[in-house]
Amino acid sequence: MRCLACDFGGSSVKYALVDHAAILTEAGEVEAPLQTKEAFTETVAKLYERFGNRVDGIAISLPGLIDAETGLHHGSGAYAPILSGQNIIRLLQARCPTRITVENDGKCGALAEAWNGSLSDVATGAVLVLGTAIGGGVVLNGDVQRGYCFSAGEFSFAVTGGDTYSMLNEAWMNVGVIGLTYKVCKYKNLDLSCQDAAPMLLRYDRLFRDRFPAAEGEPYPVKADGRQIFRWLDEGDADTWRAYREFLRSLTILIHNIQVCIAPERIALGGGLSREARLLPDLAAEQSVFYEQAGVPVSLRSHLVVSRYLRECNLIGAAYHFMRT
Repeated sequence: MRCLACDFGGSSVKYALVDHAAILTEAGEVEAPLQTKEAFTETVAKLYERFGNRVDGIAISLPGLIDAETGLHHGSGAYAPILSGQNIIRLLQARCPTRITVENDGKCGALAEAWNGSLSDVATGAVLVLGTAIGGGVVLNGDVQRGYCFSAGEFSFAVTGGDTYSMLNEAWMNVGVIGLTYKVCKYKNLDLSCQDAAPMLLRYDRLFRDRFPAAEGEPYPVKADGRQIFRWLDEGDADTWRAYREFLRSLTILIHNIQVCIAPERIALGGGLSREARLLPDLAAEQSVFYEQAGVPVSLRSHLVVSRYLRECNLIGAAYHFMRT
């Protein structure tokens, strides 16, 4: 069995043909269709036109509160403005006459690791997908927990700092790539309009710009993607390090709260940021400081591992959901 798997993120859509052995072929990326539901549908339809005669159906990984049985999108996530209240399966089948499944992106990441990844040998685990925002999933006895309103593992909405009630203090802004990029741009006075996911960044700037000191002069037209941000870290750039320290502190708090609430045997880190070689050592150093200063017992400290599938975990999990449904 083989399916066309599509992982919808805030800046791009990753796709691949995935078989029953979790082997990916024909992998690629296209621009995220955040504008309209028609653009969303057309993105999948074009891929199906290319690969439809080679697959048994389509597996979708999508942010938001997703009823995986019915296909209904209950809101939340980057695509909520265009897909909330929509039945994703019916919407896509109008253009793609084949079997289609849909699951929340974080839960797809957790399914991949529970299937034959880094959580396949534990009874209780959790996954954090460090993508545009934060995907997440909780694994219990090999299966992903969905919870009330399908919201189990929605770690994006966990509060990771701050002294006010604000979205700026939630994990999706403090730990997600979109939040890290936004802060680097604000600290370095970079033009938001030339960034990946510019529409999202500009929308957030309308909400948060008053929380940052006014910059002097016109913003610089320099792109701050993930590779560039870590390049600046290696070069010792002070503004980037300021944002990165905030990121590490928030990620440490988030991981600790997951550990004490769920008590997983292992927490796997996936998503694009998990590929960065320095992330796990930097995070371990930050955790050591936290554990020492906060007096956290050894039994309550997390066991972190890197996802087996890294940035492909959502594609693998979407395919696994398709194959077992």
